Amino acid sequence: MEIKQLSNREREVAVLVAKGKKDVEIAKLLFISRRRVGELIFNIKEKWEITSRVEIGIGVYYFGWLHAQEERSIDQTSRPPFYTINHFKEVQV
Repeated sequence: MEIKQLSNREREVAVLVAKGKKDVEIAKLLFISRRRVGELIFNIKEKWEITSRVEIGIGVYYFGWLHAQEERSIDQTSRPPFYTINHFKEVQV
Protein backbone atom coordinates (compact mmCIF):
# COMPACT_ATOMS: atom_id res chain seq x y z
CA MET A 1 0.00 0.00 0.00
CA GLU A 2 1.32 3.41 -0.97
CA ILE A 3 0.39 6.24 1.38
CA LYS A 4 -0.40 9.31 -0.70
CA GLN A 5 0.78 12.70 0.44
CA LEU A 6 -1.82 15.12 1.78
CA SER A 7 -2.21 18.70 0.63
CA ASN A 8 -1.42 21.44 3.16
CA ARG A 9 -5.14 21.98 3.83
CA GLU A 10 -5.79 18.24 4.24
CA ARG A 11 -2.91 18.07 6.68
CA GLU A 12 -4.35 20.99 8.71
CA VAL A 13 -7.71 19.25 8.84
CA ALA A 14 -6.11 15.92 9.77
CA VAL A 15 -4.31 17.51 12.72
CA LEU A 16 -7.52 19.15 13.93
CA VAL A 17 -9.39 15.84 13.61
CA ALA A 18 -6.63 14.20 15.65
CA LYS A 19 -7.13 16.85 18.33
CA GLY A 20 -10.77 15.83 18.56
CA LYS A 21 -12.31 18.83 16.81
CA LYS A 22 -15.74 18.47 15.23
CA ASP A 23 -16.41 19.45 11.63
CA VAL A 24 -18.14 22.67 12.66
CA GLU A 25 -15.22 23.66 14.88
CA ILE A 26 -12.72 22.91 12.12
CA ALA A 27 -14.75 24.98 9.67
CA LYS A 28 -14.72 27.98 12.02
CA LEU A 29 -11.01 27.67 12.76
CA LEU A 30 -10.03 27.44 9.08
CA PHE A 31 -12.70 29.82 7.73
CA ILE A 32 -14.14 27.23 5.37
CA SER A 33 -17.59 25.64 5.07
CA ARG A 34 -18.55 22.57 7.05
CA ARG A 35 -19.22 20.83 3.75
CA ARG A 36 -15.64 21.55 2.61
CA VAL A 37 -14.35 20.05 5.86
CA GLY A 38 -16.33 16.90 5.11
CA GLU A 39 -14.85 16.76 1.61
CA LEU A 40 -11.32 17.15 2.96
CA ILE A 41 -11.86 14.41 5.53
CA PHE A 42 -13.22 12.16 2.77
CA ASN A 43 -10.12 12.89 0.67
CA ILE A 44 -7.82 12.06 3.59
CA LYS A 45 -9.60 8.75 4.16
CA GLU A 46 -9.39 7.91 0.46
CA LYS A 47 -5.71 8.79 0.15
CA TRP A 48 -4.77 6.82 3.26
CA GLU A 49 -7.25 4.01 2.51
CA ILE A 50 -8.85 4.24 5.94
CA THR A 51 -12.44 4.47 7.18
CA SER A 52 -12.51 6.36 10.48
CA ARG A 53 -11.49 9.59 12.15
CA VAL A 54 -9.62 7.56 14.76
CA GLU A 55 -7.38 6.22 12.01
CA ILE A 56 -6.72 9.80 10.90
CA GLY A 57 -5.58 10.52 14.46
CA ILE A 58 -3.30 7.49 14.40
CA GLY A 59 -1.79 8.64 11.10
CA VAL A 60 -1.21 12.16 12.40
CA TYR A 61 0.52 10.75 15.48
CA TYR A 62 2.57 8.32 13.36
CA PHE A 63 3.87 11.12 11.12
CA GLY A 64 4.70 13.29 14.15
CA TRP A 65 2.35 16.12 13.22
CA LEU A 66 0.84 16.34 16.69
CA HIS A 67 2.95 17.97 19.37
CA ALA A 68 1.47 17.59 22.84
CA GLN A 69 3.81 20.13 24.43
CA GLU A 70 2.58 22.91 22.11
CA GLU A 71 -1.03 22.21 23.00
CA ARG A 72 -0.64 22.16 26.77
CA SER A 73 -1.21 25.43 28.48
CA ILE A 74 1.33 26.52 31.03
CA ASP A 75 -0.73 26.23 34.16
CA GLN A 76 1.15 25.83 37.42
CA THR A 77 -1.87 24.34 39.21
CA SER A 78 -2.45 21.50 36.77
CA ARG A 79 -0.90 18.11 37.33
CA PRO A 80 1.73 17.03 34.79
CA PRO A 81 0.68 14.25 32.42
CA PHE A 82 1.58 10.69 33.34
CA TYR A 83 4.06 10.41 30.48
CA THR A 84 6.51 13.08 31.66
CA ILE A 85 10.21 12.33 31.72
CA ASN A 86 10.18 12.16 35.53
CA HIS A 87 7.67 9.35 35.35
CA PHE A 88 9.96 7.29 33.15
CA LYS A 89 12.95 7.93 35.42
CA GLU A 90 11.06 6.25 38.24
CA VAL A 91 10.37 3.15 36.18
CA GLN A 92 13.22 0.67 36.42
CA VAL A 93 13.65 -1.92 33.72
